Amino acid sequence: MFYESKETSFFIVNERSQLEYPLHVHQYIEVVHVVEGKTEMQIGPEKYLVNTGEIGVIFPNIPHDYHTLSPTGKTQLHIMNCYVDLIPMLKTQLLGMYPQTPVLHKEQIHEDVPYAEHRLFETARHYGTRTPPPELISSLVTLLLTRLFPYLHLTDYQESLPQDLTCNILAYISKHFTEEISLSSIGAVFGIGKYAVSRIFSNILKVSFLHYINSLRIDYAKYLLLNTDLSITNIAMECGYHSQQTFNRVFKELCSCTPKEYKKIHYENTGFSFGVPTSF
Repeated sequence: MFYESKETSFFIVNERSQLEYPLHVHQYIEVVHVVEGKTEMQIGPEKYLVNTGEIGVIFPNIPHDYHTLSPTGKTQLHIMNCYVDLIPMLKTQLLGMYPQTPVLHKEQIHEDVPYAEHRLFETARHYGTRTPPPELISSLVTLLLTRLFPYLHLTDYQESLPQDLTCNILAYISKHFTEEISLSSIGAVFGIGKYAVSRIFSNILKVSFLHYINSLRIDYAKYLLLNTDLSITNIAMECGYHSQQTFNRVFKELCSCTPKEYKKIHYENTGFSFGVPTSF
């Protein structure tokens, strides 16, 4: 299993090739709509066969993989990833709940779902290299997910099907990464040593603990830079950094530019990325 980090707050693509994606985990909500063909997906501890017209929904911090069983030419997937801060009305559910039935059948999919998908793709084509208004993306993704949620049978994460220690640690971090947090403090919460926590990141997720925390904080910082009027100093504090100098250094290490330069570069293009479909 590995940790996947994306450069953008939103991503949508129409995939027609065969996919073989290994077990991974990330901080984004992911929706996989099998428009044509068949795909086998592991979501959490269970494996599912997702047929034509069905949708798989993966919440943040849930390990998952998928590979297509249908050949190229008879495969079409709409894959969407969205950063939870872009959809604030659903953030609490996405980070605190777990879908007991993460695969939805054709008859469970409201007509608003394909409508929202198509509007997202059309919006991407319309804006091209420019970025659509965040409010537009947020409203469409919220509409799509709100129509799916009733069929997911959401339960409290801690009361859901047993999760492994790695998932529980990631879920905890997703709620506390802007606070004082360390290997020792996480180990104390879960009753293990700090070196055991460190090994989870290095051996299982293939990323260091510090890099993981900084990635979450800088992802959040990028969102705040592009979607709020907060000063850079206040954003640094909001993301868990006590020094703007440290914030600037870490930001430049991960983004190859300073926060100020990032905001200027993305003034008209705030960094969303789209894969535009050739056809539906």
